[in-house]
Amino acid sequence: MLVAGVVIETVPGAAPRVAVRLLSEPALELEGGDGDRRLAAVFAGADGAALEALADRLLAGDDEVLGVYPTYVADEPGDGGA
Repeated sequence: MLVAGVVIETVPGAAPRVAVRLLSEPALELEGGDGDRRLAAVFAGADGAALEALADRLLAGDDEVLGVYPTYVADEPGDGGA
């Protein structure tokens, strides 16, 4: 399983509204934000492709999301490995 910290950039002033909409994302846990245009979140998913798909979906489906930027990425040990 892949775990990644991400910063979600929104249009100015939209972070609180976007945060409410992101509460329904099962793979995303919100950790905080600056109250204006940035949200901090942790993503947990199968792999990097799942993270990329989430970022693409957020960018395509929410006009107030400007970018999704990973800050760290790690593999959880013992998840289906050899």
